[in-house]
Amino acid sequence: MLVEKNQTQPIYSIPSIRNYRWSTHLDLLRGLASLLVFIGHMRILLFIEYSEIINPSFLTKRLNSFTVLGHQSVMIFFVLSGFFISTSVIRRIKQKQWSWVNYLVDRLTRLYIVLIPALLLSSFWDSLGIKIFGTGQDSFYGERFHNGHLATYKILENFTFQNALGTLAFLQTIFVDLFGSNKAVWSLAYEFWYYILFPSIILFFCVKSLKVRVLYALLASSILLLVGSEIRIYFLVWLMGALVSISHPSKYLNNKNVLNSLIIFSILILCIALMSERFIGRELADFLIGISTTVMIYLLVNSRSKIRQEGAYEKFSKGLPGCSYTLYLVHMPILCFIRACVIGDRPWEPDILHILLALIIVVFVFLYAVVIAHFTEAKTDNLRNLIMSWIKNRALNQA
Repeated sequence: MLVEKNQTQPIYSIPSIRNYRWSTHLDLLRGLASLLVFIGHMRILLFIEYSEIINPSFLTKRLNSFTVLGHQSVMIFFVLSGFFISTSVIRRIKQKQWSWVNYLVDRLTRLYIVLIPALLLSSFWDSLGIKIFGTGQDSFYGERFHNGHLATYKILENFTFQNALGTLAFLQTIFVDLFGSNKAVWSLAYEFWYYILFPSIILFFCVKSLKVRVLYALLASSILLLVGSEIRIYFLVWLMGALVSISHPSKYLNNKNVLNSLIIFSILILCIALMSERFIGRELADFLIGISTTVMIYLLVNSRSKIRQEGAYEKFSKGLPGCSYTLYLVHMPILCFIRACVIGDRPWEPDILHILLALIIVVFVFLYAVVIAHFTEAKTDNLRNLIMSWIKNRALNQA
């Protein structure tokens, strides 16, 4: 999932990223969230449904609990994204450095440098899978396996140029279907429109020109009408992260009892949301997860524990998020292809042998994503600087 932290000092009194441990914790949080999404999809594709298991063992129960948090992890991504993006937007506006050109170059570079290769790889794996396994009722790419929690549509029907173009325009789930087997790209449509919607709303209150205010009001209203009810609802979850970026640290956080109580409170909310989703509904559970994540981020960003030296924890926390966005976008098509290759009519039982095989697949796909990230996500700053240099040179030539 796409979350990119701001590299300079946030607004108000949020501690400096370079001097405090909170950024490392948030890095680890978004990295682990991407892994949970990936592992959750792996479980759904390779193993039978938990409800079909007769007398599940203790290990099976724990693995099921660990691998059913993919959707919940996306809620964590939304809150983190809201925090980082809103911090950057509000700071630039306060410092009178706002530029739509710079902002859009930042966002679109970050999005497209992985999205375009991911769609090309989706096309490759789906084309190869359809060619090898066909689209008949006995094929994974056909009818037989498309009736469960994840595969609720035919890959072939969604494997269209129109869906690919719609995804590039961030219109998936709005006007077009998801492209091929890459169901993970659904959240990018949410993220992109939040990126445009948030600064439009903030600038509406900041600009003095009535005409410009009307334009921002029309832009925000048009987006809210365009995207549909679900994206509008989850914008509230995204905004929870924005609340952290404008919050002042409380003096009561210096009290360990208060701090510990807030930590226990946030964990309690998270547990309630995870355990009671079937009773309270997914949307309410998602909001509770958003609230819990918001409280945790608020506590972390106001922590005063300094990083005295870069140890193994810090290195791991920095390295894992470096490929998290790539892992999120590229894992589904290759997982589907592996699913078609190694599994017959019925998914695996969660026994020791098949769990070990699944771990091998997890490592393989993760390394696959790391290699792709090296040539895409890791080059984001280089591409961004290249585009900005081109824009500046063009502006100088036209002056």
